[in-house]
Amino acid sequence: MRKTGINVFILFFLLILTASSGIAAETSSFETLAARIDSILGEVAENCTIAVKVVSLDSGETVYERNARRLMVPASNTKLFTTAAALNYLGPDFTVNTSFYLRGDIDERGNLDGDLIIYGRGDPNISGRFTEHPTEIFDQVVDDLKSLGLREIKGDIIGDDSYFDSCYYGPWPAADSQKWYAARVSALSFNDNCIDICVVPGNAPGQKPRIKESPESSYARIINQANTTSRRNNSVWAASGGGSSDVQLRGRIWMGKKEELLNVPVETPALFTATVFKESLQRKGIKVHGRARELEEELGSAVPPGLDPIINWRSLPFSEMIKVVNKRSQNLHAELLLKQIGLRTGRGASFEGGTRAIHEFTQKIGLPVEDIDLHDGSGLCRTNQVTVHSVTGLLEYMDKSPWRSVYRESLATVGSDESLQSMVTMVPPGRVMGKTGSLKGVFAFSGYADGETENFAFSIVANGLKNGSYSLKRARDRICRELVRY
Repeated sequence: MRKTGINVFILFFLLILTASSGIAAETSSFETLAARIDSILGEVAENCTIAVKVVSLDSGETVYERNARRLMVPASNTKLFTTAAALNYLGPDFTVNTSFYLRGDIDERGNLDGDLIIYGRGDPNISGRFTEHPTEIFDQVVDDLKSLGLREIKGDIIGDDSYFDSCYYGPWPAADSQKWYAARVSALSFNDNCIDICVVPGNAPGQKPRIKESPESSYARIINQANTTSRRNNSVWAASGGGSSDVQLRGRIWMGKKEELLNVPVETPALFTATVFKESLQRKGIKVHGRARELEEELGSAVPPGLDPIINWRSLPFSEMIKVVNKRSQNLHAELLLKQIGLRTGRGASFEGGTRAIHEFTQKIGLPVEDIDLHDGSGLCRTNQVTVHSVTGLLEYMDKSPWRSVYRESLATVGSDESLQSMVTMVPPGRVMGKTGSLKGVFAFSGYADGETENFAFSIVANGLKNGSYSLKRARDRICRELVRY
């Protein structure tokens, strides 16, 4: 009995020793990994402030941190918070309807003695993104109207975007107002609220370039004041505004260039949508006597109480919408989601209501209040601030949530998405997925890295860049390589 007791004690001691050695080995290994990350960051050439945090998704241990609680401008990494909150509040199967109403009845001859109303609820994908051409969805709706007997509309085509508030431009710099990434945020949106203009150089210097507009519409008059040049410098641009829907095309395009594609934001998205829909009706044989107009002449919604829609166009599910937001970094779509969650949570269909809902979500999941200060949903706002500690905390939460796969699949992935092309030679396909972010002076990349024996969440944000971000991108790629090798 005494000998058996000694053997049991020895076995117990050996088990403790083995376990302790394992813990020490893991700690030592993380220390080695942290030292490598530190060395990589030490080689960054840019004089800027860098914040980094890496955590193990398996143990929850912090692998590396630098300036982890320092508030940083996150640029498009803001979308990680917007889409996570939207999944929490709306769910992956969430859809929205764009409703078509008739104010009046269709008589036996197919005439409508009244208006047709298009009532938007924030569908971001009424466009050519998932169809062959931008007006394909409208053409399908018109075909449905014809099958219901509609042949002639005596009234107007009204674009109603009253579902959200009327603040179309976010807390963004005025200098961004003519950029596609600052498109106006309206509950009734079409073609990302932009006119696409393809500019083709003339055959000789001094000639005006040829232009092709998509979608072709009478909404805006394109005033071509650009020229073709024999010089390689290409500085053609387009702008709208000034109380008019006209678009001014200016500058010079090199004659050796195949083409230049410009995306010009429209000033009045609901009117743009109504105009193009009216033209779809007419092109397919439904006569319209009235004009296309927006809701500004109405009191409240144009839809009379109790009126049922004649047609509902259902959006793609949110599980598909989120991919455009995170992979393509589409700002308008992020802001439409922001207002959607503001409305659905009772906080208001506004920039303020949506960001309040995000802050309530992050507090609910245990992220520090003082680590997150957001003012829009896309990250274009330069007063947004977060810590990398809060970003990795969000990523950890989403990795354990019911929406883990939907969230991860929405991120740009090495080997599948062009935005991470530089990593292809350093990281195996499918092993790193994340959200890029950039503004002037800002670089950000946060996401997941699946290692050989350990999985990680990480966040890398740099502010104060003055000479580009090449060495930071290189450092990002090398850090991700270290993580997937672990």
